[in-house]
Amino acid sequence: MSKVAIIAAIAAFILIAGCGGDDDEASDSGATGAQGATGAAGSATDITAGDFLPKLLPEKEVAIEAVVATEPGCKGLSVEPSFVLVVSDAASKADPDTPLSELVAAEC
Repeated sequence: MSKVAIIAAIAAFILIAGCGGDDDEASDSGATGAQGATGAAGSATDITAGDFLPKLLPEKEVAIEAVVATEPGCKGLSVEPSFVLVVSDAASKADPDTPLSELVAAEC
């Protein structure tokens, strides 16, 4: 495992662990984000690995949800934090110009 992947995994873990007190607020904003993700499904496929990596965990989850909604191979997949971490790890190893849709589809 490369140093970048380890650092990305640690950073993602810290973000998840640090978000414990904001669960109620995240739930409210998550609902709005889910509606926004549906409307922005086309733009989510335009995101590259390089654009995806610096995003915060909630932003990554919304982007992945938008891609999952459009990918036939991901039908019925629930986007859990662990899936976001897997896609983040794949993005850290991929060429920065790789479309997010390719990374998500490969993990579905």
